[in-house]
Amino acid sequence: MKPRNPMRSPRQIAALALLLVLAAVAAYAVLADRNAHPAAHGAPTGSPPSALPSATGSAANGTSWIVSGSTLDGLVAADPATAELLDTPDAYVLTGDAHWSVPDGWRSTPTASFTSYAALESAFARNSLDPRIRAVLYDNEHWSLTPQGEQADPAHYDQLAADLVHRHHLLFIAAPATDLVDRLSPQTPSGGKFDAFLRLGLLGQVARSADLLDLQAQGAENDPTLFASFVKAATAQARAANPRLKVLAGISTNPSGAKTSATAIDRAARAVRPEVDGFWLNDPAHSPACDACAGPFPQVALRALRDLD
Repeated sequence: MKPRNPMRSPRQIAALALLLVLAAVAAYAVLADRNAHPAAHGAPTGSPPSALPSATGSAANGTSWIVSGSTLDGLVAADPATAELLDTPDAYVLTGDAHWSVPDGWRSTPTASFTSYAALESAFARNSLDPRIRAVLYDNEHWSLTPQGEQADPAHYDQLAADLVHRHHLLFIAAPATDLVDRLSPQTPSGGKFDAFLRLGLLGQVARSADLLDLQAQGAENDPTLFASFVKAATAQARAANPRLKVLAGISTNPSGAKTSATAIDRAARAVRPEVDGFWLNDPAHSPACDACAGPFPQVALRALRDLD
């Protein structure tokens, strides 16, 4: 029996080349499907499009910040050099058309803030969001600024908000307030609201579709033990649902109107710094959104910024 000729004919070579091309096309289609439909392949639902810069990080990286435009204005006016610590993409500045608070040339991430999903939906429908905005924060709380229906089902509306924001290729920041307990579990005694908030499991539900999560823990700031235990447990609950999540903790110069010192802020924040990626630095003034607030206290905020950055 004659040995087979190892040389292939031109027709065989052409057929083999065609098979290789088809295999490459099929592999590319699989990868494209995974990127377009991450939930179908095990990725958390609501994940941002791959074209977005990643918001994920770990507590070992540099400090991330959320700051309102009015707070940043006050910091810049009081001490421009220290305020420049917020000249980084990891600083999410709440700003908008009425007053653009990100200084010219800064790298901070312009962020739109909404207290109502209905208002967020309307802004996208009217195409009224400033094109410079790169992230959206949904601040749903037990107050007049968030509709009762949204307060009654916060996980559902956070998911709707995340889906809408991601469809517009922006980062989504969830910030459900602990006072939602007053709507969801009204019999909870005032001293047990942080524990009740954890028992609701809301953070685990919200975390699945968020890029960043703010823990509104500032109300416990003057009780460092309570602040630390809540932030650590809340972070664990959220990251169990979404390990890629960036978690920030709220701190304030006057939580619920009670003026505090930079030393107290620093003590509370440092107790949780290994667990979180950063902080929402609040320096609120009296306003319809915060009737009890007594600020601003920019010097206190500036020292906290220097100490924690």
